[in-house]
Amino acid sequence: MLAHTNPVAHGLFVLGCCVALAFYGIAWLTSPRRSPLRLWCWTGGLVTLAVSTAPAVESWAASSFTGHMVQHLLMIVVAAPLLVLARPISTIASKWSSSWLRGQTHRRAASWWRGAGPLIAPASFLLTLYVTHLTGIYDAALGNQAVHDLEHLAYVGSACALWGVVTARGRARSPGRVGAVFGVIGGSALLGVVLLSATTPLVPTYAAELGVEAALDDQRSAASLMWVGGMAITLPLLIVSVWRWAAAEERIAERTEAAQFGQALLEPAKRK
Repeated sequence: MLAHTNPVAHGLFVLGCCVALAFYGIAWLTSPRRSPLRLWCWTGGLVTLAVSTAPAVESWAASSFTGHMVQHLLMIVVAAPLLVLARPISTIASKWSSSWLRGQTHRRAASWWRGAGPLIAPASFLLTLYVTHLTGIYDAALGNQAVHDLEHLAYVGSACALWGVVTARGRARSPGRVGAVFGVIGGSALLGVVLLSATTPLVPTYAAELGVEAALDDQRSAASLMWVGGMAITLPLLIVSVWRWAAAEERIAERTEAAQFGQALLEPAKRK
């Protein structure tokens, strides 16, 4: 049923992960401030992606909505945050920084994303969840390698964008980050309700293979797992976003206090 259960195809994917690890590792070794945590995060993210696309997992996903949900949660809840915490762009840019990365165009793009990211990232993440679960894409991905790979790319990409926005620094973007997290909480909860309350299987392939009743039970199990997985991603997102906001406020308070203290020291000298 699934072309992507082929061990050769998975071997090529693992090889690509090894190349990505080596590329990152070279940049990390020459970085002026090497962080072992970032290297471990990058390694863990790539390993999780390799495990989530292993032939055994793909076979489970081919025969079970629950298996497919586990596969997607590994990508969204485990792989995506690890890849983001590794800071690959800044790490690689420190080694192979181009004129574009140092130029005005890049600064404008980064500035635009800082403003629009808190809206675009959660919207794209929720759109990916809804489109893949409530349309024929989910079923089509079970029998088509290209659709399946694009589906996974959309999950990982949108989840990385979401985690990247939430873990970004800056006081001005803190309300947007917290709002983005609450948007994801509400949107994912609603999708879970839709899957749980459905009276017919949403994926014809599972219904044909398991039978209507068994497929419906499997779908409800997957929906319950989505609830648990939703908490697994939204609770850390909320904690990180609030922590970033509090840390930014603390830094501002410390700078203000230091400036006021310095001003107080200068006042007697000015009077003399």
